[in-house]
Amino acid sequence: MKETKEQRELMLPGSLPEVRKLDGEPTKIIGYAVRWGQLSHPILGLFQEKFERGAFTESLINPDVYAAWQHDSREILGRTPNTLALIEDDIGLRYEITPPSWAEKYIETIERGDVRGSSFIFQVLNEEDEDWDYETNPNMPIRSIRKAQLFEVSPVTSPAYPQTSVGIRSAEDVFQARPKPELPKEKELQRAAALLDLDMRLKKLNL
Repeated sequence: MKETKEQRELMLPGSLPEVRKLDGEPTKIIGYAVRWGQLSHPILGLFQEKFERGAFTESLINPDVYAAWQHDSREILGRTPNTLALIEDDIGLRYEITPPSWAEKYIETIERGDVRGSSFIFQVLNEEDEDWDYETNPNMPIRSIRKAQLFEVSPVTSPAYPQTSVGIRSAEDVFQARPKPELPKEKELQRAAALLDLDMRLKKLNL
């Protein structure tokens, strides 16, 4: 069983968090943490990734997932099952947060368009829950995730892929642990150079 928790960010047209205010109903923050089949940008220059439809179905049975502002666990915006709803629809994994009254300042930043994306933390538990495609683009393997467990969703200001130490470490761990095909010597050298560059970046972050 795998133990690595991974952090990813999403900033795509139609995926930006939005605020919904309807008469007689509490204010809600709504967004997509995942869009099915959407190929990510290259992650650290090592691989790309996509989620298959229904990847979180089992995880959403009696879930314990929370929503935090900018992944800050001191500022919880909502939690399942009462103030955070998670829905898998035709587009992807949608979240609906009913935030507390003190979060009004954050609601304003979302309404103004200052908050540009969503982020989430997940875990792929077993090797059979993912596939690696080395044929579509030999220079950039594609990871397809069929099943994962969800832990957190967060509106974030300026998502990158990934942007935090947690995201960098988990992406490196996943790449190192992948099933490895035999590559021509030139490709092996390219991969080695990419990993060396990654190590230098991590050292600069004092990780």
